Amino acid sequence: MADSTLAHMFWSRVDESGALPAHVVKRWGRWLTLTWAEVGERVASAAQALLALGRQKGEAVALLSGSRAEWVWADFAILSAGCITVPIYSTYTPEQIADLVNERRLGRCRAAAGKEDGP
Repeated sequence: MADSTLAHMFWSRVDESGALPAHVVKRWGRWLTLTWAEVGERVASAAQALLALGRQKGEAVALLSGSRAEWVWADFAILSAGCITVPIYSTYTPEQIADLVNERRLGRCRAAAGKEDGP
């Protein structure tokens, strides 16, 4: 297979299908269709932010979120930065999260909370 990683497969799809619909998300009470190019811009921006924060290739990055489009975008951003996604599901107890963070030696974790129907 020519695309050897999930990040490569994602970026190949962005290149091939840029103007086509990729995700439909609810924002401000309305459904919004995002193209592959638009999703690619969001993923690229987040990947650049991770690198600017000092994340290194091969480093584990925690991702704590409910099931939503932003989870997918963040996951591809982490992979695109050459890092490893450590999923922390919103259904985990605080004890489970602490165990995972300590086991993986995740130095910093950031979590964002917000309405599902926000910007």
